[in-house]
Amino acid sequence: MSGRAELSIDEVLRRVQQYAPGADTQLVAEAYLYAAMHHRGQIRKNGEDYLIHPLNVALILSDIRMDVETIAVGLLHDTLEDTEASVEDIAKRFGPTVAEMVEGVTKLSKLAYRGKLEEQAENFRKLVLAFGKDIRVIIVKCADRLHNMRTLQFQRADKQVRIARETLDIYAPLTHRLGLELMKRELEDLSFRYLHPAEYQELETALELDAETRERYVAETKALISETLVSRGLNCIVTGRVKHLYSIWKKLQRTEKGLGDLHDLLAFRVMVTERDSCYVGLGFVHSAFFPVATRMKDYIAMPKANGYQSLHTTVVGPDGRDIEIQFRTEAMDRVADTGIAAHWRYKNGRLSVSNAELEELARLRGFIQMARDIEDPSDFLDAARSDLSATIHVFTPAKDVVLLPEGSSALDFAYHVHSEVGNHASGVKVNGRLVPFRTLVKTGDNVEVLTREDAHPTRDWLEWAHSHRALEKIRKRLRESLSDKAVALGRDILDGALRKQGSSLKRVLSDRELAGRLKDAGYEDVDELAGKLLAGSVGPTEAGRILLPQPIEPPPAPSAFQSLLQRVRRPAENAILVSGQTDILVDYARCCRPMKGESIIGYITRGRGLSVHKEECTQLRGLDAERFISVTWDAQSRTLHQGLLHLVLEDRPGMLAAITGVCSTAKINLWRANVRQDEDDRAICDLGVSVYDIGELDGLVKKLKSVRGVVAVERAAAL
Repeated sequence: MSGRAELSIDEVLRRVQQYAPGADTQLVAEAYLYAAMHHRGQIRKNGEDYLIHPLNVALILSDIRMDVETIAVGLLHDTLEDTEASVEDIAKRFGPTVAEMVEGVTKLSKLAYRGKLEEQAENFRKLVLAFGKDIRVIIVKCADRLHNMRTLQFQRADKQVRIARETLDIYAPLTHRLGLELMKRELEDLSFRYLHPAEYQELETALELDAETRERYVAETKALISETLVSRGLNCIVTGRVKHLYSIWKKLQRTEKGLGDLHDLLAFRVMVTERDSCYVGLGFVHSAFFPVATRMKDYIAMPKANGYQSLHTTVVGPDGRDIEIQFRTEAMDRVADTGIAAHWRYKNGRLSVSNAELEELARLRGFIQMARDIEDPSDFLDAARSDLSATIHVFTPAKDVVLLPEGSSALDFAYHVHSEVGNHASGVKVNGRLVPFRTLVKTGDNVEVLTREDAHPTRDWLEWAHSHRALEKIRKRLRESLSDKAVALGRDILDGALRKQGSSLKRVLSDRELAGRLKDAGYEDVDELAGKLLAGSVGPTEAGRILLPQPIEPPPAPSAFQSLLQRVRRPAENAILVSGQTDILVDYARCCRPMKGESIIGYITRGRGLSVHKEECTQLRGLDAERFISVTWDAQSRTLHQGLLHLVLEDRPGMLAAITGVCSTAKINLWRANVRQDEDDRAICDLGVSVYDIGELDGLVKKLKSVRGVVAVERAAAL
């Protein structure tokens, strides 16, 4: 899949005809002429004619056996962004499908993955939703990224690192998910080269020093495997290779071994004519070589999430080396290298995809749906990284295969089956044995979920689930439960307020005129009013007046002072979200002084609304568990938080001025600065500061520690 400067369109057309004889390549030829005309005179950073780039993208797409429309898009993919070409003109010349795909690739090119994590995550989410419309758009974008990575040496050093990181985090996992293994390996190796240049060079040099010996070993072992199988009547082709650099480096990191201690750097492949021959060949190899019992994987019976099928085993080969041997058919090999494109066929010179073949893409639907379901961009980015990583295969009681991210628990399985199965799970059996929800499942396990109508999630479940899909469902159900709990507590407060006025909630609910009074006040029902009361949007006395019939009296005219006050009054800012709402009466606990960026929990108090604490606050121990609720920080809020720092200083002139000077330079307001002497004749300073989040506070602490004469800086909760 290497690109060449002297590449011509004839080479692209020749390759297409090789895997799709009779394909209508006229579309590709016309796309080349259109791109050549519009990119005329443009030069890349390496000095080459710009047209070399789209030609190489088209060649990469032909290497993975893409259809002619996709290859045409590869040639045209930069025309909208870099030339005077228009979507309308491309649609007129090449059809609406090609035009839409070119426009889709252009939009993806404009998504920047630098800046804040939230922005990166949201852009990645848009990318996933975009390729949900036409999977070929992202394939073109991956091919575009591959050629750009091949020429990355012509970019600035900082840009090389940024693009390589983006490639390793996003594009390599995507190509793996699409089954484009050859592309994935090259993207990983190229990213490795720029992200860890010293380690890359060291590993490459070490492998080159041993290249001649290794090549001889590969040749001899291939011959030995082939002789073993052919002598037993199995028709096969055996190949061997060294695993790619990034995978070797990752294994070195994971095992903390040296290169000389790794014995399974070599992978051999046995190609057979039919599926059953894979198992026959495995038996022959195990009879001739000593198998490593724990290293056999059957991806034929249980394919990977990207459709990959192969039978893997590790045996002790010549010289006592561990070698991996893979058994697969030619069709399986084509899927392993070219992914989803392996399922596509040509009919009458055009791409033809049957319904059965489209079903092969079903594995991507859950991933795309996840992009729609998970609203928080950062959560989605984490979920995507998990979803794109290794998977395990477990079975339902009906023997259906369920794919889960590696490291999933029995609770993750329950939510993967169905959200309601998870929400009402009362127990789970793994291989017939009742186990805790937090039990990790592994490939081959049989899992059965027991349900009960009155069962429901608890906060502990957030610790026991690991897949982001399950965590999102649990959080959603907890928020719904919180809403129900809030209404019940709000009704209790309403009843207390009404009793003070000589009535009760039960008596008021029987009043036929109640619905009208609620409607006049802007409430749909009592439950809505109860929720607003708990949130602090309305007070108990006012709520009582709404529920009870009131004598008609003209409202008193506001005084001049009240009118002025009303004009300048602003709604209080609130940095806390409860079930997505910000209009909550919030009190920040002084026992731990939580601030934005820290893990928090809410406690419904009697009379003071919602008290927000740090999750680890010791004052929460022994409190009513039913009053705890899940809360989050509002990412859009810019609310100041009061923090308290305890400083130990050398007792010398000018120290307080130096401290306040640091705060002034950092543009941080002080609400307290109290200095006293301790028993060791050192100065102790209690410094009250107003900051927007924990990051700003940590930055200030770091600056204060660098001041000469500051012995220690610690965060304090109370004076």
